Amino acid sequence: MSTKINRFLEIFRWMGVALGIFLAFYWGNNPQTQFNIFAIFTVVFIAGFTALEGFFFQKSASEVSGYTGGHAYQRQSSLQFLALAATMILALILRWGFYAYLGLIIFMLIFLTLSSINHLYTGFKEKFVLNSILRPILTLFLWVVSLFFIIPAL
Repeated sequence: MSTKINRFLEIFRWMGVALGIFLAFYWGNNPQTQFNIFAIFTVVFIAGFTALEGFFFQKSASEVSGYTGGHAYQRQSSLQFLALAATMILALILRWGFYAYLGLIIFMLIFLTLSSINHLYTGFKEKFVLNSILRPILTLFLWVVSLFFIIPAL
């Protein structure tokens, strides 16, 4: 049952990204505004829901990812994601703007890239699960979509 919740959260994260893309085009009237909308939704949904998953569904999150043990590191990673989502919300409230959003999404993309390499390595070395290959593919997709918004906004 718990792994179903993890799968739902994974789908929900990507629905948030899709919503961010839609709203970027619907509300955004220039490339920077479009990027800002996309970045806020993407970071809050991916980082925020990853943090919630790590806090409340640790065991099944490890199972879905193919990892065992490491709860202290998982909690630390969840805190990092929570801090990232909270900082994005704070940046929105305080109107820090484009470069703050850019820095936060680039940080997240770099972290997800390194995490994807770890998923791939773990999949080949220890236990291959769907996330071993899915995580790198989705991270690459997220880079492509992000660059689509970033480049015109610069």
